[in-house]
Amino acid sequence: MEFHEPTGEGTGHLVNVLPDLFPCLTCGVEFYTEPDLRVHTFEGHRIQRPVLVLKGRECGRSRLTITGETVAEDWAIRSAETITLNGARTSVASAARVLSSTRSGVVDVTLTNRDVVQSFQFEFTLADEDDLNGVDAALARLIDGGELSVRAIDDFIMRSKRYPTSVRYLSGLANYLFGVLAREGVTELGVRDESHDGGGYQGKYDQAVGILGTFDRPPAEAICGIVAFHYNQFERAMTKTKSQRVAEVSLRFQALVKGEIWLPGDLSQSSHSSLDMALSDSVIEQVLGWSALPLDGTAVGDIADLAANIGAQRPNDAFKLHLIAAEHAFAAGDIPSAKQHAEHLRHSRLTEGWYAGFRERVQFQGVSK
Repeated sequence: MEFHEPTGEGTGHLVNVLPDLFPCLTCGVEFYTEPDLRVHTFEGHRIQRPVLVLKGRECGRSRLTITGETVAEDWAIRSAETITLNGARTSVASAARVLSSTRSGVVDVTLTNRDVVQSFQFEFTLADEDDLNGVDAALARLIDGGELSVRAIDDFIMRSKRYPTSVRYLSGLANYLFGVLAREGVTELGVRDESHDGGGYQGKYDQAVGILGTFDRPPAEAICGIVAFHYNQFERAMTKTKSQRVAEVSLRFQALVKGEIWLPGDLSQSSHSSLDMALSDSVIEQVLGWSALPLDGTAVGDIADLAANIGAQRPNDAFKLHLIAAEHAFAAGDIPSAKQHAEHLRHSRLTEGWYAGFRERVQFQGVSK
């Protein structure tokens, strides 16, 4: 078209239509596409991304639920030219005051630094201490009743509904209790379900821990410790010191798999809160008992019972029992049995270090003999 001669029709000349340009507001350089401008903005001028920090940790883009008290000093905003809370522009100091004083509802936070925009959303569900205590009292009444059934849990929920600000805490406890029923093979209709082996309980446990992990309450810590132990998350479970038995057994497992020094003695006498026993399901309670056995070769009868039941356990629990049985058999000098249990752990990433060390111990014992 550049070499096309005029025909005399129309205006007699050609009009060049230029594309829209995207200028850099800092240096004036123009770009044909908006993505090119964004690349230039980040790489050419190094504009920092605005950041929102809560208690020393940077907040992500997904909604964060706040269940505990905060103070203004817990909130920090960095590299932000403008700040808006629920659409209203504010200052750093004012935003921190509002966020630390909000007890319920959703707050949208938008931070802007030139063309860089970061959005955050917080759901505040802070419970009053009196309401939390009321739910804990209702749970204690459920435990004292000595019966865990759908009806007992429903009664617990009804009693706890008198404490409206603790509804999230109540939800976490109820999820766990229904999970226990599912693992015991009882449906929410109150009858035993023989069609599965309790596999549906894990979803309830996961939901419970997702909620209760944000509450600093003895029942919440006990439940999170029990579930972490069940999932072989020993490093997490061993920090739940209010459930001393769970913590000490998990500490020994953690030392075993890390190749560190561990205690071979009997852990069954470790003190533990009533919640520790009252809240664990029957399977976890049995596995805890076996896991606390002495590993010095003396628990012959109990280990025989353990070995006879490994095949009926779910993989997470069978893992722990094979580890206990292998160490017991090694201490007792029953190398064939020790090697047999160890082979079940050979391909687990969690026990790679333990298995390598175990083989060295077996070979050393063979040479020494």
